[in-house]
Amino acid sequence: MTSQDKTVSGSSLSRRGAGGETRYIEIMDTTLRDGEQTSGVSFSASEKLTIAQLLLTEVKVDRIEIASARVSEGEFDAVKKITAWAKANGFLNKVEVLTFVDGDTSIDWMQKAGAKVMNLLTK
Repeated sequence: MTSQDKTVSGSSLSRRGAGGETRYIEIMDTTLRDGEQTSGVSFSASEKLTIAQLLLTEVKVDRIEIASARVSEGEFDAVKKITAWAKANGFLNKVEVLTFVDGDTSIDWMQKAGAKVMNLLTK
C-alpha cells in the first residue's frame, strides 16, 4: 500500500479497496459506558464531561458511547452535561447512548437527557 492508498483524518481511516472503492473505518470509544463496568472504576459527572471533551476534541474519535439508559439519576445528570456541551460545540451527533428493547422507556430517557443517537441492545 502506498501513502496515496490510505488517508487518516482524526481517528477515521479511509482506504481504497481492491476494486478502487473507498472504505472507511470509524473509531467508537466506550470508555464512559463500558469502562465503568470495571471493578473499582466510577467517574463523576465532571470527570465524564472532561473525558468526553478530550476524546472528541483531542483524540478525535468518531463516536463515543457515554452511558446505558436508565442506570441511575447520576448517570442521567452526567449525560445531560455531556450532551449540552456536545450540542454547543457541534459534537451531538457523535455522542451515543446504549438503549434497550423496553418500549419507549430507554428512548424517552435518552431524549430527556438531550442525546440524539442510540445504540440498541437486543438479546
